[in-house]
Amino acid sequence: MNRIDLEFGDLQAFVAVAECLSFRAAAAQLFISQPALSRRIDKIEGVLKVRLLERNSRRVAVTEAGRQFLEHAQASIAEMQVALGTISAAAAQRNAVVTVACVPSVSNYVLPRALQSFSEQFPAVRLRVLDESGAQVLQSVVRSEADFGVNFIGVQDAELDFKPVYTERYVLAVQRSHPLARRESVTWRDLCGTRLISVSLRSSNRILLDNALAELEERPAVFCEVNHVTAALALADAGLGLTAVPALAYSKLRYPSLVTVPLVEPEVRRTLGLITRKGAALSGPAQALYAMLENVARAEFVFPEPHR
Repeated sequence: MNRIDLEFGDLQAFVAVAECLSFRAAAAQLFISQPALSRRIDKIEGVLKVRLLERNSRRVAVTEAGRQFLEHAQASIAEMQVALGTISAAAAQRNAVVTVACVPSVSNYVLPRALQSFSEQFPAVRLRVLDESGAQVLQSVVRSEADFGVNFIGVQDAELDFKPVYTERYVLAVQRSHPLARRESVTWRDLCGTRLISVSLRSSNRILLDNALAELEERPAVFCEVNHVTAALALADAGLGLTAVPALAYSKLRYPSLVTVPLVEPEVRRTLGLITRKGAALSGPAQALYAMLENVARAEFVFPEPHR
């Protein structure tokens, strides 16, 4: 097979002249001089040994051979642009990192399903998950440490957009052998005198619960404080007491000795939302993960019934 001594720029030069029917306009479009453009056309015609353009001082016309070659040149340029775009996109994905900040109940039980689908669609994109408290999730998004967050606080933050996607209630996690485990529901007053395990006063969950229970004349006292809901569940599972947690935080497989019972009077709920910085544009992969989480929340979350 004979070697064809043509460059990509030569094809672009011919296509520009054939489409513009003007060496001046084509040179301006390609940001090269007219003499340089003429040399490229002469080179192509010399390699092909055929006249592609008829030109004089007044006009430029494409010959029959030129029209045939134009179709192939345009197709070659289009294929090359597709190839370059595909390779560039793949390289961008290899270098891409999507960071999502979320509260632990989401990172433990919600995020894995979405990340599985995301990784299948974007296998080259690296992931960072910042599983933090509600307040830390907010700060991670505000400081641009995370592309977006999943949280139950932030709706009133002027720097953030909060898109609600799922509402869950708080339930009592209690040992199966405990008398309260057989109840259809438990009031907060029923917890007075029990060994209640709670997250600390610094926790956004604790603040939410304290605000919701502020009107009660008699409130349950805390027997043991921990920093995270997962620790409260682990202690309850070990038989050290009982705890009030968001429904999504409970896992039958992880805490086999526990069941959950709805808490009422009052019934306390929290709304999870996707949070982003106001005016911030998400990258393609980050936007895809954002949409997946929204779809999982809206379509697949089934409010957990009490586990018996």
